[in-house]
Amino acid sequence: MKRLFFLLLTCLFISTSAFADKTKFTATAPNVVALGEQFRLSYSLNEKGTNLKLPAIKGFQILMGPSTSTSMSTQYINGKMTSSSSYTYTYVLLAETEGKFTFEPAEITVDGKLVKSNSHTIEVVRESTKNKQQGTHSSTSAQAQRITEDNLYIKVNVDRKSVFMGEPVKATLKIYSKNKNLVNIEPVKLPTFQGFLTQEIERDSPSTLTGENVNGEIMYTYVRSEYLLFPQHEGEIVIEPWEMNCIVQLSAQARSRGFFDDFFNNYKNVRVPRKSKPVTIKVKPVPNNAPASFDGAVGQFKISTSINQDSVKVDDAITMKVKISGNGNMKLINPLKFDFPADFEVYDPKTNQNIESTAKGMTGSTTFEYLIIPRHAGDFTIPTNEFTYFDPRARRYKTKLTPEFKIHVAKGEGGVSNTTISSFTKEDVKFIGKDIRFIKTNNFEPIYKGEIFFGTLNFYLAYILPLFIFILAFVFNRKRIKENADVAKMKNKRANRVAMKRLKAASQRLHAKEKEAFYDEILKALWDYISDKFNLPLSDLSKDNINGILVDRSVDQEIISDFMTILDTCEFARYAPSSGSSEMDSLYQKTMETITKLEKNIK
Repeated sequence: MKRLFFLLLTCLFISTSAFADKTKFTATAPNVVALGEQFRLSYSLNEKGTNLKLPAIKGFQILMGPSTSTSMSTQYINGKMTSSSSYTYTYVLLAETEGKFTFEPAEITVDGKLVKSNSHTIEVVRESTKNKQQGTHSSTSAQAQRITEDNLYIKVNVDRKSVFMGEPVKATLKIYSKNKNLVNIEPVKLPTFQGFLTQEIERDSPSTLTGENVNGEIMYTYVRSEYLLFPQHEGEIVIEPWEMNCIVQLSAQARSRGFFDDFFNNYKNVRVPRKSKPVTIKVKPVPNNAPASFDGAVGQFKISTSINQDSVKVDDAITMKVKISGNGNMKLINPLKFDFPADFEVYDPKTNQNIESTAKGMTGSTTFEYLIIPRHAGDFTIPTNEFTYFDPRARRYKTKLTPEFKIHVAKGEGGVSNTTISSFTKEDVKFIGKDIRFIKTNNFEPIYKGEIFFGTLNFYLAYILPLFIFILAFVFNRKRIKENADVAKMKNKRANRVAMKRLKAASQRLHAKEKEAFYDEILKALWDYISDKFNLPLSDLSKDNINGILVDRSVDQEIISDFMTILDTCEFARYAPSSGSSEMDSLYQKTMETITKLEKNIK
């Protein structure tokens, strides 16, 4: 009876887990908003649900919602059709109270089962008086003057400024903007991090402008890149400044908009150079009471050791693996030096690393594989060994011991107990490890006496073919140098490729349902395409002169109208409640078609 009960309980647990893995119900909202600001709270569900129940929302007023949007997609992969749909429930809220609030999970019913979303924390801060005063101006010159070091700057953030030798420092290159009009960035000079071993942290998705509370004010931040820095020497190491050009989009109209003016404002891009301040890191030496087995490992580690067999015959190979796992300077860990018996032949250890660099540090494992071949029969012992590392959290050294291994070696075939290495076959070596390469393994064909190479066809070809290849390479290289010297031509040629790359990023945003970032990527694709195609700086572009340029280049009026419509749609979507996913997908397809037509029409 008990067995039946536990079996039913297990089946229920497995079915519940499978259902939870299949159904995804996600809540999204800004992390920081201003007091009195309107924002959207969205719940995305990948299946059709009913009876949505919101949690108690204190400190906010629900102005509108839920507005429901649906998107469907169909794919054919290897002749098999798959389709999926998603549903989004959007509320418009008004922040009424200052403070930090947590939205508890919302609930919805899918196929008769209750599904809960994730919780979300949002911070409401009071907008500064200074910011409000700045927002009352509207002229372009005034806006340009408002771009100061206080409301647009770049910074190298480090998670600590004092570390031990070998302890990593996380450095984040970040852009801070008081407004959301930052449309692009141009790298000028990235820091070289001299004095550090550098490992860039890979991110799952591209960075976007994100609201952040900085000293009580809302700043929109963009993470350019993140690195793990391992100091190479003691003392003070300075991270030199990095430089960027920030492209800021400002309204081009100097006067207030009348009733008969265009509904949308025209915008002008302005290039703003920025330079970060240097950052000094103090690197302390590790304590001087280090054990003899300490070899520079710093972090938190575990060690495990194993052998594949402890009873073998003479000349049979034994593989011993030492796996060190944890968090720290994994790439700088050296293999342990064991005191193997003198009758063992030991090869240099083979190293396998499975390491990942994340915001939490360098984690993973390093495995050292020792190939051991006993040459005599008998009973042997591989003694225990020490692995010592410095733990910066505990501020002391820690030592881990490997186990002791007893190995019995029997006599080989024919009762021979002392066999030379010549009995070691190539096939065995190939099976044990792939790091041994033989000089020549195929059949050897000697040159017969009396055969003369001079004057044969192969002799002349040996002279002519290299000369011919050299001439071709010379001509090709001259042509490439000439083309690269023409910057305008190169930018013109790569314009379509750069635009397609931007649209690929937009497609990722579309699938991730990041609507605001999607429209930003579409806008960047269009502006960058025109900038590269006509070799014009982004700061000199506006909707008016783009229209004139395209007309001068005899582009069809229908294509120009489509181009301007896409610009208007994106600009409208950035300042108004967004449309559904189906409209975004249509806009994405239309942008692809318009750029393709432009590429064919521009002469």
